[in-house]
Amino acid sequence: MNRDEELKRLLGPAPRRPITRRDALRRLGIGAGGMSVAAFLAACGVSGEAESDKEAAAPDELTTTKSNGELNFANWPAYIDKAGGGSPTLDEFEKATGISVGYKEVISDNLEFYATIREPLASDQATQWDLIVVTDWLINKMATLGYLEELDHSKIPNFRANAGAIHKSPSYDPDNTHSVPWQSGITGIAYNTDLTGGDITSVEAFFDPEFKGKVSMLTEMRDTMGLTLLGMGIKPEDATIEDARAAQEKLIEQRDSGILRQYNGNNYLQGLVAGDFAVCMAWSGDVIGKTFSANPKIKFSVPDEGGLLFTDCMAIPQDAVNPIDAMEMMNFVYQPDIAAQMVAWINYISPVPAAQSILQKAKDSYTKQVADSPLVFPTPEMESNLYNYKNFSIEEEEEWNDLFNEVLSG
Repeated sequence: MNRDEELKRLLGPAPRRPITRRDALRRLGIGAGGMSVAAFLAACGVSGEAESDKEAAAPDELTTTKSNGELNFANWPAYIDKAGGGSPTLDEFEKATGISVGYKEVISDNLEFYATIREPLASDQATQWDLIVVTDWLINKMATLGYLEELDHSKIPNFRANAGAIHKSPSYDPDNTHSVPWQSGITGIAYNTDLTGGDITSVEAFFDPEFKGKVSMLTEMRDTMGLTLLGMGIKPEDATIEDARAAQEKLIEQRDSGILRQYNGNNYLQGLVAGDFAVCMAWSGDVIGKTFSANPKIKFSVPDEGGLLFTDCMAIPQDAVNPIDAMEMMNFVYQPDIAAQMVAWINYISPVPAAQSILQKAKDSYTKQVADSPLVFPTPEMESNLYNYKNFSIEEEEEWNDLFNEVLSG
């Protein structure tokens, strides 16, 4: 069995267990708040009890009904602000709350990370993590399988107060029952104006013979199938298997006609800058550094037909040891000043619109560019033209993957 087949198997169905009294008690804890002045902005001027024993215990005897002063946090590389060998946000969180954070950059692929935690989750055991950041479609899948805690939003008041409208009650997690966004990004078009001769604003550019041998597409099924469907006038969320087959035919024709040069993960930027690619299906956060640097020929656009909004979300794995501490972190990063210092470093879409006005007061030009970029703070018009990934059943995901794998392997 190859890696892709193994990971697909790991994403297969598992029993969803019922919510127990212990689960309910876990959500009764009281958290602590805390506001702090962002150091970054100041700098730039602005034991193993049996289950039955635990369920019989009184609520105040349950270690998970209050902050334990500890948080184990799994995230992606380069996905939090950094300075002086640490993170200002994590330092300020520990100072404000007294919670010690074990922060590890251990996620480089959604499926591979999920494979490391699926077995304990399926066995009704805690993983080593209290807080994880994974992409929206995996949030949907894990919630469906009963692998995520339901959030107590009374412990996360900053989310309701400060989150942008597009980040509240998304289709992948209605009412934000199991997650709140960490950062978001857009799947759209990156292009080299030296080769295109002008701006590119349509998905049809990926299929234009004018760019034969100069087109790069993404190896991610949800992105490539989704953006192709948008170019066909079909919202990915509403797409049927018949729509998927039609998108597959379009992609096979693109491949066999020689318009496509190759499929890529996130390693397309070098080829784009070097002139190997004229047009790339791309992620906004990858490209933004190039658009802010000495590469004015590299541009990014949300297609007229629409772009895809993807969101990496904070969630608490079921049976986490420190769920209250995890919600403390969720609440902390939804303070506008903290959100501002994070997005100034991360350069993806902030879920806190108020961070923009804070960044606009900064003295350095790079931070002001971040503040003024619609790829970090989308305009209402742009937001209205962004769509979510399709939420698949197990059977649908297998069918769509099979169709897309035929495109990749042809």
